[in-house]
Amino acid sequence: MSPAVSEPARRPVGHDVLTALVKLQDLDLMIREAADPRQADEVSKLGFPIGGLDQLRAAREVLAAGVEPRFLRLYDAAVRRYGGRALVPVANRTCLGCSAVQPTGVSPDPKRITSCQSCGRILYPL
Repeated sequence: MSPAVSEPARRPVGHDVLTALVKLQDLDLMIREAADPRQADEVSKLGFPIGGLDQLRAAREVLAAGVEPRFLRLYDAAVRRYGGRALVPVANRTCLGCSAVQPTGVSPDPKRITSCQSCGRILYPL
C-alpha cells in the first residue's frame, strides 16, 4: 500500500472566491483601522482594548494564500485604486461603487467573478 499523499491546498472557486475576497477586504479594513494612530486613540478613549494587529496580519496572509493569484491581483489593483473598497454589490445591473449600469450580457452570477466594466471593482450580487 502506498503512503497517503496530501492533497495540495484547495483554492476556492466561484462563490467561495467571492466569500474569501469579502473576508480579505474585511481584514484589510480592520488592519487599516487598527494601524491608524488617530483611530487607535479614539478607540482607547472609549475604553476598548487595542491589540491583535499581528494576528490580523497573519490571518490575512493565510487567507490570501488560498486565493488564486489572478483574483488576488484583481483585488489588490482595486484596493489600491479605491482605498480599500475593492468589492461592491451590484443591484439591478448597477454597480453600487460607481453607479454605472452593467451591460445586459454581464449578469451577476455568484459562481463567476465579474468586475465592473466602468470602475473595475469586483462585483457581488445582493
